[in-house]
Amino acid sequence: MTRAVAAVVTLALVLAGCSGFVQQDSPETVTPAAVPTDGAGYPPGVSDGAVVPSTLASAHARTLATTNYTLVTRQRVTDRNGTVLRRSNHTRYVAANNGTYAGHFRQNGTELNVFTTRIDYWTNGSIVAAQYDERAGRPHRVKWTVRNDGPVSDLSERRTILGIGEAVDLSVADRVDGGVVLVGTRFTNPDRLVTPLFVSDPRNVSVRLRVSHDGTVEALRLAFDAERSDQRVRVRQDIRVTDVGSTTVVKPEWVANTTQRSLRQ
Repeated sequence: MTRAVAAVVTLALVLAGCSGFVQQDSPETVTPAAVPTDGAGYPPGVSDGAVVPSTLASAHARTLATTNYTLVTRQRVTDRNGTVLRRSNHTRYVAANNGTYAGHFRQNGTELNVFTTRIDYWTNGSIVAAQYDERAGRPHRVKWTVRNDGPVSDLSERRTILGIGEAVDLSVADRVDGGVVLVGTRFTNPDRLVTPLFVSDPRNVSVRLRVSHDGTVEALRLAFDAERSDQRVRVRQDIRVTDVGSTTVVKPEWVANTTQRSLRQ
């Protein structure tokens, strides 16, 4: 496998979730569940007494599919002393058709050897262009034909939201600005939680979601303890949706200097 092809594969793995937030899974068919409602203004799948995760997650994805938006995900893993072992930031800018989007992914860590990952990408639904640093200060640029879902398989983080709803007992804590705040501090099925691949045995969970009236999860904060190798770590994940309806997806200038590659090389 050539160096460029290896980098393309690494890019696909990172952005699809093997090193980020979302783990790949098989396509699923979501059957709309009965939506509990006991008052005006509740988001789909939410009431004072119940949360239906599949309905809420699908409403979030469906609403964002009709508009443009910016989605920022951040993750931090710390040890018992609060020392940061791994930190990642992923920002994506998405057009209303979900086919055109751009983003940048940054990750650094101090465990084992110090490492830094920098990836910028853009797609128009037909091709993907990526700029990545094999070493700091040495950017490489490649492009390839889109296959399946492109570089990011779950733009809206629907699977993350669904996994949290199925893993944690959520309830309404407040009604704000035409939406609700959901909170949870008890695992009901921790195996459903979407976690980084390098941690296991999640526990001591705390989650807070701010959900608008149409079901968009505008902000999410998740924290839990887990095991990584032989040490206990604390994982914190934050997701925020911003600039809904006003995000512009700009084709980066560096795309013109990319080299066509094939994953079959």
